[in-house]
Amino acid sequence: MICCKRRIWGCFTLLVVVLLLAPAVLAGGYLWAGREVFAAYAAKALASGVFVAGRTPESIAAQELAVLPCLKYEVDRENRSVTAWIFGSSRRTAVYREGLGAALAQDGDVEALQRQARPELVLDRESAAQQPWPMGDAPSGKPRPPGVDEAALAEAVDGLFGPPSRFLKRHTRAVIVVYDDEIVAERYAAGFEANQRFLGWSMTKSFLHALYGIAVRQGRLRVADTVPFWQGPGDPRAAVTLDMLLRMSSGLDYNEFDFLPPTALTTMIFLKPGAGDFAATLPLGHPPDTTWAYASPGTNILSKVLRHHYGDDAYYALPYQELFGKIGMRSAVLEADASGTFVGSSLMYATARDYARFGLLYQHDGVWQGERILPEGWVEYGRTPTPTAAGGHYGAHWWLISRGERKKAADAGHPLPEDIFFASGFEGQFIVVIPSRKLVIVRLSLDLKAGSPLNMIHAILAAFPETPA
Repeated sequence: MICCKRRIWGCFTLLVVVLLLAPAVLAGGYLWAGREVFAAYAAKALASGVFVAGRTPESIAAQELAVLPCLKYEVDRENRSVTAWIFGSSRRTAVYREGLGAALAQDGDVEALQRQARPELVLDRESAAQQPWPMGDAPSGKPRPPGVDEAALAEAVDGLFGPPSRFLKRHTRAVIVVYDDEIVAERYAAGFEANQRFLGWSMTKSFLHALYGIAVRQGRLRVADTVPFWQGPGDPRAAVTLDMLLRMSSGLDYNEFDFLPPTALTTMIFLKPGAGDFAATLPLGHPPDTTWAYASPGTNILSKVLRHHYGDDAYYALPYQELFGKIGMRSAVLEADASGTFVGSSLMYATARDYARFGLLYQHDGVWQGERILPEGWVEYGRTPTPTAAGGHYGAHWWLISRGERKKAADAGHPLPEDIFFASGFEGQFIVVIPSRKLVIVRLSLDLKAGSPLNMIHAILAAFPETPA
């Protein structure tokens, strides 16, 4: 009997130990399975964070990379590179190239990446301090717009800087509210400031929408055009148009929300030298323009198409000369992959004020201080619901408030302006544009629970008149 009891107790103890260790074992297995992706992600995040955003590697390791407990890294400031590894294996190196940001040395050839640098692309940031807003960062000299409920605005901004949770961190880093073309609220978390560059993640897609608008205005292409490198005999993708890619209705066989590494998304961004080259190999999963599915590969194909149409020199100059320089976005860095193509799906850095300037360009229908940057009708095209997006929540590389969210808000007595549209990025990056209310809202964060910006929009809208003067 005693032996039997001991055996039962031993089995129970073993079960408890297994249950206690199971999360750690599963996490360790996940880390091991994805070690190449995680090492590449860490090297890239550190290289961009240190050499583009100007942060310390310690702050990046403690915040963005806190979920990688086995991470080790080395920063080589002389060669402006970072090497990272997990479990002592799968070492990956990312290299900073002036003008093109950081990229992963997929074949280990650091010198080849260094030779890609294009310092001539870098815009002068010093003059911004003397020029008045919105072209520069000095005060505009205009009076504060009337009608703002200052207490409600302060409360709304304070609410976005609530205490971070210990798990699935919630850290707002920057908030800017622009009303009637003037900054009426601006706040930064400790360790961040106005000259800080922030990663936009998928907000970058909306910038690619702007580059396509410029290309259309210049007569380089039309959205009805097809993808030039899918025109081989019998290729079913030959019918996919640039419009379908902009509207996420191309039909590519791809799942953005597959989280078991290495996924198609992480392979494209972190394991292949050319994101657009990899994306262009994906087959169709559905007939073109019959279904909607959020798909970062489509954006990288669009970037590759731009490079094809422009040629390298004009392609690299396009965002800097025709967009960033024209609207005062002097901090902006659009990062290219190891093949030299801009990663239009995900990799752009800029200050909060520069993201706000971009929002202002769209608030004013693509016109900046009297100069038309985007062709007439292009902003409307971006915020027109895509027919295949059943919820009406997506336009052309811009997000919309879904019909369900609008109904819920109206039922609660808080109807939303019809013309809201927004850029959205991983971990809670938002540029919200509301032309009828003369509002642009920017929030930049490390927030894995960010979800929809709807609560933020509701809180900030309450501080402004329904009919601006």
